[in-house]
Amino acid sequence: MSRNDRKDQIIDAALELFRSKGFADVSTRDLAEHSGLSRSHVYHYFSDWKELRREAFIRFANQQLEALGAPLQGAAPLEALQGFLSHCLPDSTYDGWALWLDAWDEAMHDEELAEAYLKINGQWQQMLATIVDSGVQSGVFRCASPERVARQLFAQAMGYADDLLLRASPEAAAAALDEVLEVAGLLLGFQD
Repeated sequence: MSRNDRKDQIIDAALELFRSKGFADVSTRDLAEHSGLSRSHVYHYFSDWKELRREAFIRFANQQLEALGAPLQGAAPLEALQGFLSHCLPDSTYDGWALWLDAWDEAMHDEELAEAYLKINGQWQQMLATIVDSGVQSGVFRCASPERVARQLFAQAMGYADDLLLRASPEAAAAALDEVLEVAGLLLGFQD
């Protein structure tokens, strides 16, 4: 197995554990047992535990971003906006949402993870800004700064997401989406 294949195997195993147990409750020993490797073998591919967690989180976040972006390609601006914001609002407590919160919590104490987290958030905001700009260019939306509106809407959606994780349901997510879209309509000059 090539070095990259082995690293991928370790990251995949780590993500399985992080999703089921959380960042803070997974140890190198857990990962070694889960992946069938020794702890020293894990550290042969990663300089330390923080590097492994950071690389695993980056892979997870990039997969999430790709999964969101693909269905929005070619969508009308309002449909793309609704799809993006809907994706940001959990309607269940599936393990991927908890991983975002775990990574944020760990990033408070890990500067490199914090930089990676902020970079990823920037990529999400850029995707939203591109949707807004597309709507402005086509005359569906009106605003002077798509980047600013994207930051505002993303922050609002993430605030709702934090609360939804405590009591996620399709009804609560739909109500939150209605409220976020109400603000989007005010910021972008459309009525839903």
